[in-house]
Amino acid sequence: MRYYRIILPILFGLILAMALILNNYEEHPFRRINIKNGNITIEKAIQQIPTCTQDDRPRQRALLYTLQQWTYFAQKYNIQYWIAYKTLVAYHQHHSLSPHDLDIELFIMAQHTAQLLQLSQLNFSSIYELKVHPQWYIVEATKRSYFYSQGIDFITSNARFINRKDNVHLDIWPIYNYHPNQTRIENNSKPMLSEYNKNYKWKSSPKEWTFPLQECWFSGMKVWCPAQPEKLVSNMYEEISVEISSIKCINGSWTKLDEYRSVETKTTMNNQETSTEQMTKAQTTTTRSNEDLIENALQQVPTCTSGDRPRQRRLLTNFQAWSHLAEQYNLQYWISYGTLVGYVQRRGLLPHDHDIDVTMMTDDTPQLINISRMNFSTDYEIKVQPQWHIVGDTHRSYFREQGINFVAPNARFIHRKTRYHVDIFPAYDFNPLYANKSIEDKQSENLTIYNTKYNWLSYPRSWTYPLKTCYFSDIKVLCPAEPEKLVEILFGSDAITTSDTKCVNGSWIKTF
Repeated sequence: MRYYRIILPILFGLILAMALILNNYEEHPFRRINIKNGNITIEKAIQQIPTCTQDDRPRQRALLYTLQQWTYFAQKYNIQYWIAYKTLVAYHQHHSLSPHDLDIELFIMAQHTAQLLQLSQLNFSSIYELKVHPQWYIVEATKRSYFYSQGIDFITSNARFINRKDNVHLDIWPIYNYHPNQTRIENNSKPMLSEYNKNYKWKSSPKEWTFPLQECWFSGMKVWCPAQPEKLVSNMYEEISVEISSIKCINGSWTKLDEYRSVETKTTMNNQETSTEQMTKAQTTTTRSNEDLIENALQQVPTCTSGDRPRQRRLLTNFQAWSHLAEQYNLQYWISYGTLVGYVQRRGLLPHDHDIDVTMMTDDTPQLINISRMNFSTDYEIKVQPQWHIVGDTHRSYFREQGINFVAPNARFIHRKTRYHVDIFPAYDFNPLYANKSIEDKQSENLTIYNTKYNWLSYPRSWTYPLKTCYFSDIKVLCPAEPEKLVEILFGSDAITTSDTKCVNGSWIKTF
């Protein structure tokens, strides 16, 4: 009896320990791949994704955890892949999962499917499985068959990485280094890759748009992206799809719009004389479309307090008005500081932001002075710091009687009624610490701006120029050439993917 009293507790302890080990292995089946705080990062990322239906959040969470397991798996077995199709569109729009997506899409080179076939034979997890189409080597999907008895209910993709527990999957699509409808041997031809387009027809793109692959952040995790995502998205879909979603939450359902609302601003008045009635109608349509665009963009911006949505709406409306003015007068600016962080993190407004920040070369300030003297709007005005030509905010004064209650920006674009504004900060092509621009020839490859503590910060000119068109909460604006590098040098590498402010009990709280 004494032996039983001693042995039974020991056996019970061993069984319990084994159960805990196995359970932990099942949750993290690829623990050899070390990704710091992966689950925590995903949970933070999920909080930034809007929902429309009660099923959205569970599906979004399942998709992101399935993608996380795929990244472990791909890293462990050295699988070369990159995000594709709608997932790539979502990455370019807001660096995260689209709230309405039902799956995640990846590319691999078609010939690498043989590697997946071997890996599919492994018993690597009781939750996840890799299904490879038995006829993956047949190029045309129309010549493939379904194999329902094997769980193969797809023919166009070459494989699927499946989460059996949550019934979600990653589609793994083939891409070919030749056009399947053309001969593989073409003299002096530019290297191309070919894949299905959205109508399941073959479409080619320059190989340099995909390779070399680059690491990128998608909903808080590192994945592989093509070299030039914007060009690939524009090539595959309409150009406007690069930045603007065609699906909107309407009355608790995700609804595909018949056409993008921003396109409605176009008219068919091509160089024809129009009547006053026609012009008025066109202007009314444009105003309504602008409002629709803002409302659509706001669906992607979370709220925490009761005052968030009105403030966010006004900020975006102001920014849209600035964008139109800048385009009309050819103002060369770029989004900066907190606004640039919002673009890099979520392709739009940070939900807690209280203003919009842009930067212009200080030598362009006279353009703003000229516009400020025009009667360009009854709703907006431009206020230029009278001492804008003095370098450094500590040497400037306030001119409150003129409505100039700022010293660091060179100017502000202000809504007269609400006083919400766009701050216009200066950039210099010399370092103000030298005090004399004439001796700055050696610094000509750099630009200098304020850092977050209003000290001078110089960085390579190539990080700003050439400026590029981008979309910020669906608004067409100008961005610097290397947004991520500027955010990192100003705010640190964490700011590329992680907000320093979160919603806690109905208030926005700084976390670090």
